[in-house]
Amino acid sequence: MKTHTLKFKGNHGRPKKIAEIRDLNEAGQPKSDQDILDEAFLLIHAFCAERNFKIYYTRTWNHNGVTIFDVGSHTEFFHLTPAVSLYADTTSSERSEQNG
Repeated sequence: MKTHTLKFKGNHGRPKKIAEIRDLNEAGQPKSDQDILDEAFLLIHAFCAERNFKIYYTRTWNHNGVTIFDVGSHTEFFHLTPAVSLYADTTSSERSEQNG
């Protein structure tokens, strides 16, 4: 079974594995890239909430086979491998989310 790996990459130390996201849903059907992306966002929000880090915006992009998530830190990012397709609408290159 194929999985995606979500890691936290801080400015100190080695990357920390946060979770493995299965590519199949409970019915055994393949998840869409959007489903995997949504699950990654939930895991990232939970990780940050546990550390009392408030996310004010999120940017995502793909680079070298990795989906990268910027949640407002200048030196810390989340990496999802392998990368997923970010947008059905290719006119957008950035996903922003306001948490107020």
